[in-house]
Amino acid sequence: MSIVYAQEQALSVADYCAVLASTYMRDKRPLANPERVGRILAGSNMIVTARADGAIVGLARGMSDGEWVCYLADLAVHADHQRQGIGTGLLRQVKAILGPGMGVVLIAYPEAETYYRKAGLGEMAGFYIEREIRN
Repeated sequence: MSIVYAQEQALSVADYCAVLASTYMRDKRPLANPERVGRILAGSNMIVTARADGAIVGLARGMSDGEWVCYLADLAVHADHQRQGIGTGLLRQVKAILGPGMGVVLIAYPEAETYYRKAGLGEMAGFYIEREIRN
């Protein structure tokens, strides 16, 4: 299986939901609200996908100022394709697109902390204000 990584700003709501719904993040994103997911995607200026034979198997979604930092809100690999290096490939593609002057920041759910350490991401303290509406 050959994986193709690409920046894909027009990612469909269906493709986004197909990946996230197969992961532990399914209950942490408003997947049952396609209009809101569409707005989430529209507000993201960094969307990178991983596809196998045209089918989506992973994605990275974030926001960047284009000069200093990119905040990744999602890094997800479909459950059927995990542990194959796809998440690492997505991170590499994001970094390649952003270039050497850009940093990448993300906040990990506890379920993903081990993966991010293994992938070589450094740790730093983070702070967060929870949203009041989740769906």
